[in-house]
Amino acid sequence: MSNNQTTAGIIGSALLALTGATCCALPIALVALGLGGVVASAVSALPWLGVLAEYKAVTFGLTAAILGYSWWRIRRSSLCEIGESGRLRVQKIILWVISALFAASVFAAYALFPLTLFLDSFD
Repeated sequence: MSNNQTTAGIIGSALLALTGATCCALPIALVALGLGGVVASAVSALPWLGVLAEYKAVTFGLTAAILGYSWWRIRRSSLCEIGESGRLRVQKIILWVISALFAASVFAAYALFPLTLFLDSFD
């Protein structure tokens, strides 16, 4: 079992989860806090954020695939390599944090606005 493949999967998952958070979750959170001007200036200064937001389904799909691969590698490593428990524990903690960030990004990108509209309908 190659430790480098597991580490590469975790690094890839982290980068894609951060990309998804940057393009989708962060702008929504800033607008919700009343900082829409920050979002507008960030998109004008970093135009790739707008392009990335158009392809968020691809970004999230790729992130989910790499996260699944990373979890599969961790599971196989924990079954095969008994002497590596410290390294595996750190990798699992990192993977849990990345998974939570990914879940929050998907929620913000796809469910936050419809949920807000639904809750506003009760006013």
